[in-house]
Parts: sequence; C-alpha cells; structure tokens
Amino acid sequence: MIHGGGHIMLSRKDVRPRQTQTLLDAGFLPVSVDYRLCPETTLIDGPMRDVCSALDWARHHLPFLPLKRTDIRPDGGHVVAVGWSTGGHLAMTLAWTAPATGIAAPNAILAFYCPTDYEDPFWVRSNIPRGSEHEAEETSFDLLEGVRDSAITAYNPPASSRALGGWMAPTDPRSRICLYMNWKGKALPILLSGLKAAQHSGYGKSGAKNLDIPFPTMEQIVAVSPLAQIRRGTYQTPTFLVHGTRDDLIPWEQAQRTYSALSECGVQAEARIVKDGIHLFDIAKDYRRDEQAAKAVDDGYRFLQKFAGLA
Repeated sequence: MIHGGGHIMLSRKDVRPRQTQTLLDAGFLPVSVDYRLCPETTLIDGPMRDVCSALDWARHHLPFLPLKRTDIRPDGGHVVAVGWSTGGHLAMTLAWTAPATGIAAPNAILAFYCPTDYEDPFWVRSNIPRGSEHEAEETSFDLLEGVRDSAITAYNPPASSRALGGWMAPTDPRSRICLYMNWKGKALPILLSGLKAAQHSGYGKSGAKNLDIPFPTMEQIVAVSPLAQIRRGTYQTPTFLVHGTRDDLIPWEQAQRTYSALSECGVQAEARIVKDGIHLFDIAKDYRRDEQAAKAVDDGYRFLQKFAGLA
C-alpha cells in the first residue's frame, strides 16, 4: 500500500483503516510503506527508488520473517501494489523500475486517481484546487520555509490547520509547496529537480515569485511517466485504474488515455471512470451510497485478487 500526498507530504499511517481492512477481507497481507519525500530529494532518487526497495523486501525478505501468527505465510511470488493519488503513480512506476533492477514487477497494480501522464500540458498550467482560490493570489511567502535540511519520510500539517481535502493547509509551509506546484504549474521542476539544491545555491529566499527552478529534460519526464513507458513497451503489468470526473488535482482524462494505451499494447487492464467522483472520493464515509463508486472500488480489488491467485 502506497500513500499519496503529492510526493511531498503524509506517511504510511495515512492509509485509512477501511482500506487496510478491504485488503484483509480480500485475502491479502497489507503492508503500508514509507518513502523519502520530495523536494529534499527528487522523485526518481527518493520515492520511486524507495518503493522499488519495498517491493524487493516484500518479495525476498518478508516471506522469511517470523510472524506472531503462524497461520499467515506471506507469498513473495504473489505481490500486488495499490496506491492512492501520487501513491498510485508510485505503484505504477514499479512496472518498469523493478524489472530494470532485476526485481519482478508486481503481479498487478491498482491505482486510484493518480497522475499517469507527465507529458500532459496540464502540468505546466495553473491549476487552482478547490478552496485555495484566495491563497493562490499570494506570492510573498518563502517557498523554501517548508524544506528540511535532509530528506524526511513523513509530514502532516498541524491539527489546528484548515486542511484542504484533509491534507493541504494553505497556512502550512510544507502544504504551500504542494499548492504552489498547482497554482504555478511547477510540479515537474520541483519534483524532478528538487528544492534542496535551490536552497543551497542561494536563490529562492526572496519569495516564491522569484524562485527559478530548472525545468527538467524530456528524458527526465519520460522516466517518471507511466503513459510514456507504456508507449515505449517497458510497462507490462496488469493494471486497474480508478478516477473521478470531478477530480480537481489530476485530470481524469489521463486515466482514460492510459487505459487505452495499455489495451493497445496488449497489457491486461481495466478502468473505471466514476461520474462526479472527486479526488479521494473513496475515503468519504458515505461514498458507498453511490453504487457506481462502490462498484468501481470493489472491481479494483477483485482485479488484484485475480492476479494474486485469490479469486
């Protein structure tokens, strides 16, 4: 299980109990993982590398650990990956990063409302998440205030903050990095170049509006983009995509394009586009009142069961 948070925030503890219970009920042994967060490191060197290491651990080390429950025997030959938001993106990257390092890719991947196409012009345009319209006009804050001296693996805004979507608080310095990436179309430079380098090179302290971050090369963008990897033929893992049409952080059309590309390349795949589904729709207490949304989620877990030999 791979948590979201824009690659910038949250931790393995932010996977909800209901999501864990769903996997238990389906016959899985859920393992929630942490990873080094951006921007103290880059997306490739931190989150992508760390989840690949976690997959290696699940396949080759977990099965040999002594467990309190002797009736539970982890099978390293049947490992699936499920992720939410940017965690879904990280789950999908395992399809090509793992084989490149000699590790078998997950048997299947379930990705909820995640980025799949980093070549999309969407990433260089301004996007104003719901509830942040007023703060988006503010440019005098110091973006580097939320950057630590070394990489961290967990961050949540203070409980006293008013958090958008339950995790981004406009008054919180770390949250403002995520919001700034949306407001100014700077996700790619920040995630692929990092901000620690900017801090030590001496620019950026005079305010977010003056922060000049190098734009990544096309090679760097392709290296993190699932859709690009699918089209290159390096992505062969069965994948199930779920996305809502009212997502204000990631366009649902990316999921549709990615599903089409998977199908055209002969990769086993399914997708569910949930009408009026918002970002993180499945963590709402009453989301199962929407039959379409509930079925989309249930179908996704059944897909994992099929490829893990549990169905």
